[in-house]
Amino acid sequence: MTTRKVTQLLRDLARSERITEDTLVREALQALLREKKRVIRIDQFEILKRHGVSSITDLDDKIREGILPESPAWEDRITLDNLEEAISHIDRALATL
Repeated sequence: MTTRKVTQLLRDLARSERITEDTLVREALQALLREKKRVIRIDQFEILKRHGVSSITDLDDKIREGILPESPAWEDRITLDNLEEAISHIDRALATL
């Protein structure tokens, strides 16, 4: 889709919703970021569920106690850290909107 078509679509949607184009863009960005955050939370939940834990702290404890093998639990722990950082990034972006 060309920039011209996107601009026209933005105008048309804003007009039909009776909001400003800026408000439409802000709300669209918020919705996009919230959806990305939701998907990340699902990923986190699936990792925790796979290891039978309810939190990162619980995962750490079970790795430390030898209840869970370090591999792949430790790799998943690193993934959880990366997902948390992605959520923090999204939260910072949402706070600026």
